[in-house]
Amino acid sequence: MARGPLTKVHRLPQMDEVWESTVRPMRAWVTPRDQEPYRPYVILVVSEIGQVVGSDTVEHMPPPERVLSTLAKAMRRPILGGGRKRRPTVIYVDDEALVEALAPKLADVGVRFEYRHTLREVDQAMRSMEQFMTKREPIPSLLDSPGVTAPLVKGVFTAAASFYREAPWRWVDDGRPIEVRYPPDGQPRYAVVMGQGGEAYGLAAYDETGDLETIYAGTPPSETMGQMAWSSLLFSEVTEMPFDDLDDMETYGWPVAGDLAYPLMIRVTRSEQVLRPGKSELLWFEAALLGIPVFVREHMQADQEFLRPAETTLTVAMADGADAIHLRYPVPGFEVPYEQVWTAADVDWEAQAEAARERNADLLGTFEAWLADSGLSAQTVRRHLDHVALFADAYMAGEGGSVEVPRPADQADEMDVDEFLTDWFVREPARVSEGAVKAHMASLKKFYTWLKETGQVEAEDADAVLEMLREDRDYYIQLARDFEDDMAGE
Repeated sequence: MARGPLTKVHRLPQMDEVWESTVRPMRAWVTPRDQEPYRPYVILVVSEIGQVVGSDTVEHMPPPERVLSTLAKAMRRPILGGGRKRRPTVIYVDDEALVEALAPKLADVGVRFEYRHTLREVDQAMRSMEQFMTKREPIPSLLDSPGVTAPLVKGVFTAAASFYREAPWRWVDDGRPIEVRYPPDGQPRYAVVMGQGGEAYGLAAYDETGDLETIYAGTPPSETMGQMAWSSLLFSEVTEMPFDDLDDMETYGWPVAGDLAYPLMIRVTRSEQVLRPGKSELLWFEAALLGIPVFVREHMQADQEFLRPAETTLTVAMADGADAIHLRYPVPGFEVPYEQVWTAADVDWEAQAEAARERNADLLGTFEAWLADSGLSAQTVRRHLDHVALFADAYMAGEGGSVEVPRPADQADEMDVDEFLTDWFVREPARVSEGAVKAHMASLKKFYTWLKETGQVEAEDADAVLEMLREDRDYYIQLARDFEDDMAGE
């Protein structure tokens, strides 16, 4: 004989009817003051025609006895609109542990209690409850989109978490779009990194440059609806996420980078439909989220004062294997004026550096012949050439010497040689030592002696460098010793 909450239930009339029941987090949030938001649990009982016949709400996951009491109450006292008192023939539930705990007890009152993976009436009732409480249409799951699988979404969530930790908005504002081609031979799309303003963080994607022009013209969002298509991944709090996505996150282990880093993805069409992204869109976002931080950091050189123009194809490690993505900055027509000036200066620098290296090649070729004619061994000649080439090409042409303007070695003066030995040489090449400084000074003496003898520089200028090398020799050597001591102390 049934006892407890099922007492007298066996006396109720039994209908040839199937019910569904579930215990799930509600599709609503409770947000107490000074506490973390949470989703209470609902015990829901629904008839085969979609009537809610019983429900109960609890703060935490209820024990089987609480579920049994809710089932008994649904049979004995259905809620308003749930129909008359009755017993169903069978109740389907989506929790195998509950079946094991409660099936024997319900069998005592002639009700079968069986497991089913999918409960269509319950699912619909849950969505109706959500719509009633939120006053809007529920956002469907990403997994409802054709071709979208749990592993694919996990790859996007993983890429989003990495993007959030990289925080490329530290360097790139939303006025600097990046052209993205994925696959590399595909049509370009235009990615906008959001977050530098401190309001919304994430990544938006536009299909056409005309859409960017509309956005940057300051057109109010209400006027852009129906005129443009765009997609976005916004980092949000858990309370802003679709409930289906949250449930799937728990089921499949999709990661997030923090409490403010839940990735909400939507696509808005030109017909003003708000949709969840499909398979190709998710793959695009996965590649872009992985590629853009690397592109910004390593190719746009975000650690410099100005972002550099760049274009490259990167390999990114996506969930289903390595793939390629092509990126370009700036997007033609969206250049930042002062970056254009900087770019022109950079091009001019490279041109000057290349001209300096060409002149150095001529100088070193003639210097080599002079060294050989002076009776030095081939090994000694090569050593002097290597030392002077470091000064001429790496320091004077590559770094611009003491005034940071690329010049050939025959335009170097005392300040250039002094800075080379006191600062650049001890910082730049590996394994600086007292012996290395002595050897480079000896080679520079040979070089300036040759420049003077052959009239490559004015005799007065060459003598000034040679005199400095003699008078300050001990000073340069002591600097090298101090550097070696510092390195040994580390």
